[in-house]
Amino acid sequence: MSREFLAALLLLFLLPLLLYPYLPHEEIRGDAGGPLGISARGVYTSYRVRPGDTLAGIARRYGIPLEYLQASNGIADPKRLRAGEVILLPRGGVLHVVKPGQSLEDISASYGVDPVEILEANGVPRELSPGQRILIPSPRTIPWLEALKLGWSPGATFVWPLKGRLTSLFGPRIHPIYHTPDFHTGIDLAVPVGTPVHAAAAGKVVQAGWQGGYGLLLVIDHGNGLSTYYGHLSEVLVRVGQFVEQGQVVARSGNTGLSTGPHLHFEIRRFGEPVDPLPWLP
Repeated sequence: MSREFLAALLLLFLLPLLLYPYLPHEEIRGDAGGPLGISARGVYTSYRVRPGDTLAGIARRYGIPLEYLQASNGIADPKRLRAGEVILLPRGGVLHVVKPGQSLEDISASYGVDPVEILEANGVPRELSPGQRILIPSPRTIPWLEALKLGWSPGATFVWPLKGRLTSLFGPRIHPIYHTPDFHTGIDLAVPVGTPVHAAAAGKVVQAGWQGGYGLLLVIDHGNGLSTYYGHLSEVLVRVGQFVEQGQVVARSGNTGLSTGPHLHFEIRRFGEPVDPLPWLP
């Protein structure tokens, strides 16, 4: 067998990898060091965005409806895509992250898909686990898109929780403590310990307490699938079940949990999925 033939054969094998930079089964980790979700095998593939990529172009290239790609990755504005960002490419549906207390029946009702179809698409047991990422095949409705139609759009509803120096952006990075590839699920704002933290929008306090790497964590539910997370706090000034107004002082910043210095970790989540907070802030 000639060297030329072997070289041509090798090129044919490598060409798809060069043209389509999939990252199969890559684990994308959250701010607290845990995985963002548990993948059902084969229902999605990771893809690292390259310079010049657009969400619409990626959708066309892989034959995925644009709205499926948006909803699976929490991307409100398809034009905002950064090189190096990792997105998930769903196969034949929309990706959903199971929330605590959420049953298969709850999920099937919200998307208008039969529970049996969901089980067959994912090959998972009927009992789902919080944080599990599952595929919703051919949904009749997408709750995330419905929330956008109700007026929850970037920059329209949230205010900055405090004024501080932006030290870490949303997206892929090297973990500041473990020094391993990591996906940062929010933004970091460097401020002195004890700086007042304001509610980014009106809502109901649903969590206030210690949460692993987040340290002292406050979570506010704003309705329509949107919530905000405030991590590494030194003090929480509100209680679970309390309703708060936009701009109300709800906590004080700190340096608790997995933290390299005094700062606020701030997240916006949509139906449990972290999204880039910057497009949502004025």
